[in-house]
Parts: sequence; structure tokens; C-alpha cells
Amino acid sequence: MGTFSSKLPFDAKHPDVLALYCSDGRFTNAVEKLAEDLGHARIDTLTIPGGAALVELTSGNLGGIETVRAALTFLIQGHHTKHMLLVAHDGCGYYKHRFPYDSPAAMHRRQLADLKAADRWVRGNHTGVEVRSFFARGAEGRIHFDEVGEGGAA
Repeated sequence: MGTFSSKLPFDAKHPDVLALYCSDGRFTNAVEKLAEDLGHARIDTLTIPGGAALVELTSGNLGGIETVRAALTFLIQGHHTKHMLLVAHDGCGYYKHRFPYDSPAAMHRRQLADLKAADRWVRGNHTGVEVRSFFARGAEGRIHFDEVGEGGAA
């Protein structure tokens, strides 16, 4: 056993952006790069299978929703979050497990609706937090992020 020391400097100030996304490791680095490209050098994260699905009742369950909402509130209030990134992704195992009979198109529509519902919950419960939602998909060997607009289109 030993000690590992990161070469990265420690910054005691909390980031002012929080990203909620699925814990699927295929997307972790890309979400962090997205945040960086949007002007956020560092991010707080809340990663859990299904991500935004666990903010509203449409795709989550009461226990999961209560846990995620409490964690979001804790981070937003305690770290003085000003920006929020919500990210869902193509081929999400959470959705496949929870809705095994949904077609890929129906699942995509459900994920977009969940992003919009999570956006509404954050804005409705935490004034002053700017929310941006994205749908991530792998294509041509890269991860692409489509911003979800007001109408829910991605």
C-alpha cells in the first residue's frame, strides 16, 4: 500500500456547475469535455444509472427519485450551483431494463421527456440555476451531444 499524489492542483473552491448523467463510463470523459467546451473548467457530478430519469415519476421510482432530488438539492445549495447540465445517452441500460418492450424510438422519446421533466424540476425548485440538456450518442467513433431544445427535439 502506498500513497498516490495527483499531479493536478487542488482548488478548494467548488465548481459552479453540476452535471447529472448516467454512470455509464463510456460517456464520462465526453461529458467532462462537453462541460469544458461550454466554459466550465471543473464540474460537480451526480452520476447514477438513468441520470435524469430519477428526477420525475415518469421513469423513476419513489425511492430513487427521493434520493436524487435530495442529492441535487444538497449540491445546488451547498456548492452554490449556478449552472446545471443534464445528459441522457443512446443505448442506456437503465431504460432498457426498466422499459424492455419500448422500441428504440419510443425509448428516445421517453429520455427526451425525462430531460425536460428534470429541467422543469430543477428550475422550479432552484431559482437562478441555468439548465442545459443534451442527448449523447455514439457515431463514427465519437460521442456527439445534441442539445435538447424547448420543444424536446434533439
